Amino acid sequence: MPFDQRLQFAIDDLYTAKMDQNYKRLLANAHLKYPGASFHSIEYLPGRNLDKTTLTQLATGNFLGYATDIAIYGISGSGKSFIACCLGTMACTHGKRTLFYRMPDLLEDFACLETAQQRKRFMTKLARYDLLIIDEWLGKSLTELEINFIFEIVEKRTEVHSTIFCSQYAPQDWYARLGASTQCESILNRIFSGLCRLNCGPMNMRDHYSLSKLRI
Repeated sequence: MPFDQRLQFAIDDLYTAKMDQNYKRLLANAHLKYPGASFHSIEYLPGRNLDKTTLTQLATGNFLGYATDIAIYGISGSGKSFIACCLGTMACTHGKRTLFYRMPDLLEDFACLETAQQRKRFMTKLARYDLLIIDEWLGKSLTELEINFIFEIVEKRTEVHSTIFCSQYAPQDWYARLGASTQCESILNRIFSGLCRLNCGPMNMRDHYSLSKLRI
């Protein structure tokens, strides 16, 4: 084998090893609820009504380059978190810094910060992730301080990085969940601009898999 060819093989192996190491680091730091989630595991069952075309487009990762936000909504157990984690693992394979956060944990971590400087650093950190996944979005009513916090995150990320919002409530119901203040309107105005919506349908996948196990 010529020297140039052997050198190219060595470089390719080194590059592959480096990319694999980088992927594992990004995946570990993402704290995904389902780190092994894969698009190949998604079941397009008749009663689920998942939009396969939209999911196929999202699986390419092109939405990250356009800083497109995504709303994944449906009933409890419909697979919202799993699909979001599929997008998270895909982002990690593309070398994108990703973070998964349950909204109750996000608000609790914010409440533990004592100074304005700590809060500013926390918001700046969240703003820098290429993909931020917020699970259980608007699951409870927010205080004025929490609304201000959410506004700052959305403001810093809009048209810069993508955010995925997983919620039991459809986007049109988010107004009622947030309230009627001017700031709430500003939050949703930024989110809804170019928002990609994915309805996970009325099927409870937890019940589906539980029944499948009983049949074995």
